[in-house]
Amino acid sequence: MVTLRMIKREFLHVLPVFIFFLFFFTLINWTETYLFENTGLKGFSFSEVALAAALIAKIVSVLDHWPWINRYKKHPLAFVILWKTFLYWIILFIVRLAIKFIPSFWVNDGQFETDIQQFFVSMNWNIFLSVQMYYLILLFIYVTFIELVNKIGRKKVLELFFG
Repeated sequence: MVTLRMIKREFLHVLPVFIFFLFFFTLINWTETYLFENTGLKGFSFSEVALAAALIAKIVSVLDHWPWINRYKKHPLAFVILWKTFLYWIILFIVRLAIKFIPSFWVNDGQFETDIQQFFVSMNWNIFLSVQMYYLILLFIYVTFIELVNKIGRKKVLELFFG
């Protein structure tokens, strides 16, 4: 019974974060698919986007409990927001690459290095970095709202936004 309660609490804690990231990752993926259309690279499938959203939601909830994530807790809120945004952005970048390459690592016997080389040679880096900036802005917005809620309280934020 205790385990079931713990699972439910954890699920309800991660669900809003998952929905937030799923919605915005899907929008960004549509944009990315359209922009990469001419390069021959295909975008992520919806299941890959959902997996990335679930991974990031869980990673964010786990990282929030680590002591080094709150390194700038005694500093002004801007330091905390920038620090967390940077860390989440690096982790998101790693997750994006992992989701792109892990399936080919397991499926294409010995062609993993070829897939990586093709990715880096055919990549339009201007578009790739533009998409990474979208993710940076998304994470900045997410962290800003989470930190505001943590500082002034959920009730006050709801009151400020919805009266």
